[in-house]
Amino acid sequence: MMTQHNKVIQLGTDVALYQRLANQKIKHQDYVKAKKYLDKVLELSPDDFEAKQQLATCYLKLRQPRKAELLYYEAISKGYELEACFYELSQLNIDINEANKAYLFGLRYAFLSGDEAYREELESMFEVTYMGEQQLEFESELFVTQIIFQYLFGQGRLLEAREFILQQESHVQKHKIVRNLLAMCYLYLNENQAAKEMFEALLEEDASDVHALCHYTLLLYNMNDIKQYAHYVNVLNKIVPINDDQSFKLGIVLSYLKQYEASQQLLLPLHRKGSFQTFQLFHALSFNFYYLGNKAQSEHFWALLENFSKANPGIPPWVMASSENFFSQHIEPLLTSEDTHQRIYGLFLLHQLNGKEVLMTKAVWSILEGLGDYEKLYLSYLLQDLQLRKLHFIHKGMAQLYEQSIMKDESALFLSWINYAESLLETEIDTENVNAYAAAVSYLYFKTTDQSLLKSELSTMFDTSEEMLEKALQDVLSI
Repeated sequence: MMTQHNKVIQLGTDVALYQRLANQKIKHQDYVKAKKYLDKVLELSPDDFEAKQQLATCYLKLRQPRKAELLYYEAISKGYELEACFYELSQLNIDINEANKAYLFGLRYAFLSGDEAYREELESMFEVTYMGEQQLEFESELFVTQIIFQYLFGQGRLLEAREFILQQESHVQKHKIVRNLLAMCYLYLNENQAAKEMFEALLEEDASDVHALCHYTLLLYNMNDIKQYAHYVNVLNKIVPINDDQSFKLGIVLSYLKQYEASQQLLLPLHRKGSFQTFQLFHALSFNFYYLGNKAQSEHFWALLENFSKANPGIPPWVMASSENFFSQHIEPLLTSEDTHQRIYGLFLLHQLNGKEVLMTKAVWSILEGLGDYEKLYLSYLLQDLQLRKLHFIHKGMAQLYEQSIMKDESALFLSWINYAESLLETEIDTENVNAYAAAVSYLYFKTTDQSLLKSELSTMFDTSEEMLEKALQDVLSI
């Protein structure tokens, strides 16, 4: 049995073994099984470029050229084997009759490697009009920068996308297209001032720049610049996209601006054509469908988004809508109450809310900034993990109540707990026994309702002994 166990371990960790098995399957043209073994090779040795080339070949043989392309895009984004990547991408696109990509990737390879013969072959194959040496090289650089940026950005890898642009040569970074991409990246990274300066410079140079107009309008919306936003929304509504790229940009921005019907008219045809299958497209379509009344389709596109992206997709629209409704109906009235205990309870509920980060608008921050010092101290405890003994005791008690399904909606119980907890903290108690005290307050609360709970039930719920519960109950009653 030990020998057999050792063989299993060896099979699971031996890269060379998986490589040999993959080679055998490729030799016998069994590309499905070869892919399986190559996936294992790359799982154990992620930087094995030869295995990536073989995997790309398998994808091509299985008629999945897009997946083959993405392997090389990933390698380029990390600066690995650039010459080989550009050559393989050129060949791949020749095979699938994508002439523009085949030529430009090929040019990038030829300029890096000095392979004049390959360049001549490309120019003969595609009957290219000669533009001049520097212009040709720049066009190939610009093309690659856009492709790899869009690959990273489309997966929600914003920091990597920004870094990729900042690694490019100065003359590439200065081009209008690349500046638009970088400004968009700053926008989605919430680096508003950097984005604002870049968009305003772009629009000063060309007031009709559709990409800059779309994203600058979104920036103004995020910054709550109502007057400027209203002006630029009117400008956007007059734009008639002249190509798919403009339709995509405008559709994405309109979705973020909650103009779901207009966005849908632009984005759904692109999806049906198989264009722009990105993180942004799936995210926008999910929100569009939800707010246009089709939750099933919204869930479908959210599932595509989760499967597609390496990044955290955030909060689904149906959860966000539920959180927004709960905030306006239950939390906001607590936060704006005259009663300190209600405001503390409101902050606790806000902290529990799914999607609270998205809800933290300027209006909500205005409410929080108007709170008293005690509540602000609790807010700091929640956000900054401050070590505050008294507030920690109160918070942990509320957290224990919130975990119990029969208690989490009993607002009066939470307010009772805060009141008792503050009084208990004025006496000599062991604050480590918060579970027992929360159980004791719950016992007293439910005795006043039609649903009284036994001490044995509460000790189980709160993971405390009946003896500890009884002692805590006496402390509470002695206040």
